[in-house]
Amino acid sequence: MGRALLILLLLANTFCIAQKRSVTVSDLLTLATLSPKNAETYLNKKGFTQGDTKVQDGVMVRTFHENGQNKVAATEEAAGHTVELYKKGDLYCYLLHTSSADEYKESNSILKKAGFFYDTDTSQPHALIFKKGGITVRARSVTCERGSTRYNFLLQKKEFPDPGSVQFGEDLLKFESHDHLANFFGADNIKKDVYYLHPDQPTHCTVLFPNSSRQAMFIWEDEKNLHNISFIMISGVLKTTSTVQFDGNFNHSAWKFRSGLYLGMRLKDLLQLNMNDFLFFGQESEYSFMVVPEKTRYVDFKNIGVMFDCFDCYSSPVLKKEKVSALDAADMDLAIYISCIMIRP
Repeated sequence: MGRALLILLLLANTFCIAQKRSVTVSDLLTLATLSPKNAETYLNKKGFTQGDTKVQDGVMVRTFHENGQNKVAATEEAAGHTVELYKKGDLYCYLLHTSSADEYKESNSILKKAGFFYDTDTSQPHALIFKKGGITVRARSVTCERGSTRYNFLLQKKEFPDPGSVQFGEDLLKFESHDHLANFFGADNIKKDVYYLHPDQPTHCTVLFPNSSRQAMFIWEDEKNLHNISFIMISGVLKTTSTVQFDGNFNHSAWKFRSGLYLGMRLKDLLQLNMNDFLFFGQESEYSFMVVPEKTRYVDFKNIGVMFDCFDCYSSPVLKKEKVSALDAADMDLAIYISCIMIRP
């Protein structure tokens, strides 16, 4: 009887071990909802212990190892499971390492069933990118030095600003993807569109509050996934495929700038704001009526691009120069005003 009971206990223990699952991508989604302290408690219950804390690229990284695994091997050869927690800027990051190809495939399937949009991650080889609301998951396979393969899942959760803090055009740089904009402003207030930088160069973009005084267009570095800002354009008229052109007055745009710029601002007022002369390209230049991108005093035209338009002044000889002095144009009393402002990260 005693021997039979011992066998049953051993079988039960073996069954429990077999049923025990290590941390998966589902657990990463759970960790993203917890505070740092509760995240540590959660991992401890999952059989993980915190190892050394390290500083990597100026960021404090906490590493958790699966109990019983070889920590050196887990780092170098990706044996077992390792979880890293850190915050980089306004992103909370949760990184899972595993050596299981089956788990990698299963986790990708879990994300798809959870409603994540996915596509090839153009920023990394052999990787997929999953996006949903303020969460991005990058799934990637990496070949180690000795030929083994490691599978990584990097979950990044965006820390959104308070609604009241988004008041100026520069504040829009806080949103790094189409999904971030949809999560913060609402899906009904954004639109995927195509912008033409040149007649034969269509570019996929996002338009925020289309056809309104709060209209703004986002051009992305990763055009395929609408991710990573290249620049933001604030303009009353956008050359897009499907957006109806906003016909309101330029000076009615709701977006103001910390520097004091605004759409419809007269050239003379911009000179007064900058308290120094600056140059813009003449009408025969490829960059006609764009301010030369340099910092001349108070306005940094390198990061804030300014485009002019004018009322009935294209015949003026001063505008035929390759580069025009703003002071010279103002002395001619030309009706030049800001028609477009571009914000760069």
